[in-house]
Amino acid sequence: MKWIEISITVEVAVIDEMAAIFNDIESNGYIEETIENNPNLSCVTIYLGVDKDEEQWKQVIETALQDANISYRDMVSKTVNDEQWYHSWQQYIMPTRLLPDLVICPSWQSYDASTDPLATEQDVVMTMDTKLSFGTGDHETTRNCATLLGKYIHRIPVDLSQQVCLDIGTGTGILLLAAHHLGIPNLVGIDLEEEAAIQAKENCASNGIEATIIHGNLSDDFYGKAHLILANLTVDPLKILLPMIREKLHDNGILIISGIVDDRYDEIMPYITNHWTIMEEMVEGPWHTFALA
Repeated sequence: MKWIEISITVEVAVIDEMAAIFNDIESNGYIEETIENNPNLSCVTIYLGVDKDEEQWKQVIETALQDANISYRDMVSKTVNDEQWYHSWQQYIMPTRLLPDLVICPSWQSYDASTDPLATEQDVVMTMDTKLSFGTGDHETTRNCATLLGKYIHRIPVDLSQQVCLDIGTGTGILLLAAHHLGIPNLVGIDLEEEAAIQAKENCASNGIEATIIHGNLSDDFYGKAHLILANLTVDPLKILLPMIREKLHDNGILIISGIVDDRYDEIMPYITNHWTIMEEMVEGPWHTFALA
């Protein structure tokens, strides 16, 4: 498979706005890298499908940047194959502390506790492999979902041993690893993408975790109910899912959602407030994460 790689040089100050724009473009991930000897500039590289050619994608991005009043220094493109894409972003993914005592380590890296000032003897290190350019735990939305999960499992009026956690759009399954670490025994992940479902199943198995992974959609392929539901997605799928998730959630259950960027915050809020009660909101950078009941 081939991908269109487009690299844009911009000022560091607009990186959050760039993330919001890329969040609305269907892609296979993006990388941010500070320009050597110029800490005020950053090179952002995005990987896009070949349904459009290089010039067409450059025009899409240029228009989006103009609409957002973002200027750029340079924009270059090339077509790469799977192997080139895989190795281009892999080098930037490092071990990540997802919870105070849980470290997620990519299988191609090693974790050295002696260099981690937060390391403790209680730490658990889980390994993760991925052919996807997301879901390795280093994103604000993933960390904040895990944080709220750890907080709200203790507010569910059901013994922890009986709780069910459902992760919608599970991706690499990283939030299922966090749920297992927190003591939730009944884990279900669902994803529309077959490759993601396969990856989540492999990551759970490699860490000795039992989980049901479903390749499909929530309404047609998940028949049960969960006490905790996670949906770290983007605004568009959340707008579809928020009215319907209630029927998949036990009474007194908690829904944790993320993937909401500043510039789409007002757009998603009616879908939240019309159907849910906000228990807590976390904000990190341009990203908003909610615990809802």
